[in-house]
Amino acid sequence: MNRGLISSGIVWAAIVAIAPLPGSAAEPPVDTPKITKEAQEAFEATKQYMVHQKKAFQRKAREELLAIQKQIIVLRGKTSEASTATRTELQKSANELEKKKDAAKIKLEELRATTDVKWNAMKAGMNSALDELKISYHEALSHLP
Repeated sequence: MNRGLISSGIVWAAIVAIAPLPGSAAEPPVDTPKITKEAQEAFEATKQYMVHQKKAFQRKAREELLAIQKQIIVLRGKTSEASTATRTELQKSANELEKKKDAAKIKLEELRATTDVKWNAMKAGMNSALDELKISYHEALSHLP
């Protein structure tokens, strides 16, 4: 008797689990054109965001390169006021900074020419070049009396 009740209980539980509940709505059919349109809109929004980010990064990098150029000019001006030993070291440091700045400018031009998809990888290289320039500048300043 217990076995019969358990079996019929299991069967009823399975039927109830499979059958939709009264008042519950079945899932609406998939609207493929709507999904396609939403996916295209999301893609376009992402693309525009990437373009905006790329332009903002390029603008920031240009500004940093201009600031470094001004710092190099100031450093060269201080070179003339330094002692002979310090002057030689500062001139050498300023020349190295110019080379690194020129290399960073080339990276910026390469970044400008990349596709929006690849620019993120190039961004890391540009950041590295700018960081190296800043470190070199501070090292050059450490030679000043």
